[in-house]
Amino acid sequence: MVVPYLLFGLAGFGFGYAAHGLWKWLPLAFPLLLALSAALSHGIDGALILRLAIALVLTAGGVIAGMLLDPGEEPQRAQPGWR
Repeated sequence: MVVPYLLFGLAGFGFGYAAHGLWKWLPLAFPLLLALSAALSHGIDGALILRLAIALVLTAGGVIAGMLLDPGEEPQRAQPGWR
């Protein structure tokens, strides 16, 4: 039961670190789509809402942690004719 939450956190961390702009927040769609699929097949209950909330918080935390480690711009290379 812990593995999916670790995967959401790692996905958020990876996207927060490597993606650019608003693409960093794409992993928030993963738990939403999975919850939508579960809601359509099994119905909505309290456990679904609680698990979705935990997954969204961990994913957003992963994105924020990845953004904190973001390397920023790549180092500039010397231009031709530059001394």
